[in-house]
Amino acid sequence: MTDHDDEIQRLRRELKETKERETAAIERETAARERETAARERETAAREQERAAREREELARAREENLRRDQQDTSYDEYLQLCHEDLFTTLKVQDKSKPSGGGTTDVTGKRYPLWLRPWDGFLDEQKSCHCIIKEILEGSLLPSRLAVRAIAQAAHKRPVASEDDLRTFEHLAVEDPVENVFAALGSRSQNHPIGRELDCKAITFENHPLSLTETDEIDRNDDEVFFETVQGQPGSKKRVARQRRASRRNGPDRWCIRSRNSGEKNTAFPSEYKAAHKIPVESFQKAMHREDLFIRAISRISSGKASMDGESHLQEQIEETVAKALAQTFHYMIRLGSSYGYLTAGKSLIFLHIGDDPTVLYYHMAQPENDADREDGTVDPFYTAVAQLAAFCLQTCRCSGKSNQWREAAISLLNEWPEPYAEMCGGTTEEEASPESTRSVSSYAGSIVAAQKLTVELRQTTRASCKNSEPLPKIDASDTSSGDDEPLVDESGRTQGARPSLQVSARGSKKRKDMTPGNDGSTGSGASELEARPYCTQSCLLGLKRDGLLDEKCPNVALHRRAKSGLSHPISATRLRELLCKKLARPVYRLRYLKPLDSDGKYGDTGALFKLTLGCYGIYIVGKGTFAAAVTRLQHEANVYSRLEPLQGHFVPVCLGSIDLETPYPLVLADIVHMLLMSWVGDTIVTNDSILEEETRLRSWFASKALYTTTCAGEPPLERRA
Repeated sequence: MTDHDDEIQRLRRELKETKERETAAIERETAARERETAARERETAAREQERAAREREELARAREENLRRDQQDTSYDEYLQLCHEDLFTTLKVQDKSKPSGGGTTDVTGKRYPLWLRPWDGFLDEQKSCHCIIKEILEGSLLPSRLAVRAIAQAAHKRPVASEDDLRTFEHLAVEDPVENVFAALGSRSQNHPIGRELDCKAITFENHPLSLTETDEIDRNDDEVFFETVQGQPGSKKRVARQRRASRRNGPDRWCIRSRNSGEKNTAFPSEYKAAHKIPVESFQKAMHREDLFIRAISRISSGKASMDGESHLQEQIEETVAKALAQTFHYMIRLGSSYGYLTAGKSLIFLHIGDDPTVLYYHMAQPENDADREDGTVDPFYTAVAQLAAFCLQTCRCSGKSNQWREAAISLLNEWPEPYAEMCGGTTEEEASPESTRSVSSYAGSIVAAQKLTVELRQTTRASCKNSEPLPKIDASDTSSGDDEPLVDESGRTQGARPSLQVSARGSKKRKDMTPGNDGSTGSGASELEARPYCTQSCLLGLKRDGLLDEKCPNVALHRRAKSGLSHPISATRLRELLCKKLARPVYRLRYLKPLDSDGKYGDTGALFKLTLGCYGIYIVGKGTFAAAVTRLQHEANVYSRLEPLQGHFVPVCLGSIDLETPYPLVLADIVHMLLMSWVGDTIVTNDSILEEETRLRSWFASKALYTTTCAGEPPLERRA
């Protein structure tokens, strides 16, 4: 038993040892696996750290790349897309139900057309101009994304609720980008053959035209001072300051100004803003498809009748509102003598054009928010608002614009709102369209036919007035006993050689517009000779004023002698004024004797210069013209020249007196009614070696006359100058 027990004990020990070894082996394997797992986890963590580091590096590179890309200049297409997505499409329009600022469009007294027609070929011309811009602006030349987004923050403040709000948005989202496009275009156009031909260094949108602007009242630097008698105190006066009154705003919301490579500037076209909630896109669409839109609106206004049906009445209101908005822009186009105009109501851009016929207004309406969206969701740069306005501006650079002859003829032939043309009659209301009112229906239908006939006559007349192949009957000294006194007139009162004139009479008005085709005074060599001939010298005009001798150094002395041989002038200053009054009374015809110089920058706050002539006598002088509210100021200037009469021709220009224009001459934003006739003394002040001697003479004269103590009636005394 002992041996058996020992064996059992041995076996038990061996079994225990075996189990212990197995357990130890398992534990070793487990530890090994744990070490392997830990190693794998460490490897995984290391890989995660490496991946995170790579991601951080990639994000940093992406941010750096995005920042660099956002700071980089953009290409033309990129810039157009940015302006469209970040600026234009963000426009929010205030609800119609909420009150808003600004009144209705007032077009009373403004010229209006007869017909409204789609502008065929507009998009083809736009695409041509768009391609030219893209070709010249190849590369990244326009503002960065950051710059556009910074502007977007300023443009997104609140919904557009008035024309003032739209003005801010339009400038930030459309006009300013267009200015940026042309700034880049101007810097590169010199090196591009097409760019040199366009001759456009810059385009800007400004509040004032490059011309004299008429106001209701003359603003002064200080309050106007006058004296009034103190009640109860005879002979006593008190000093009263009359507060300045804000003058009415005159002109469109913006003028597009073109700067040429030479530095010369000219006004390209007018721009008008209309509150988007007052004239939505739908209103333009409902009204502008009617060719006779203006005839319908004027006929309703003249009849004083409106439709009783609510829907028809709403349509009439829409048509009248749209007609007024278009007529307002049309009027400024005519006054400027521009073939182009631009009207925007935020979501819609309306491009306008006038051809040879001033009675027809052509239009194209763009809706960039819809037009620029492609089917795949991308943006077509060409149809964006900035691209369309930029191409439109380039169109204007390719057009020379209307002549002064065309402009005056158009102004003379077109009626003022709401004066109907004589051919317009009848109404368009629902009541007049009823079976009981067939007479009114036929009357309105007749007005359409009559207006179409009138359009043909106006077109023929206007074209004739712009031709250069049909000169006026030449007038020389042998035609009349007094030379260039006036054109020969037959017994009927019609100028000899003239064809029958077109007369357009306004209903209920004695207004008569007389324009004789082919005899407008602007044809032939008269207008070109006026521009080419030099001014008479100061000594020459001083002799004319004082009934003295001719100046042999005057470049026009031979012409003076052609009218009257001898050493003296052929006419007096009084006769000069009488003849100029006659010559400047007839629109268009007078352009043979008058040339406005405001386009050359020769204008101020209250006056604009004109070159005047009586060609038969070879007299070439300057006229300083002004509008009605500033006549007293120009009269005071004439009084000052009168007091300085001994100095005229030496220290101050020769003043030949003043004239009132029987027919006001229309500048862009002013009607000239009064002129001061003067000698031309040059563009700039020139000094020479004899200036000290002349200054001494001037001081002596002032001292002897004690001029500084003399006053004009109602004016403060002239100050003595050291």
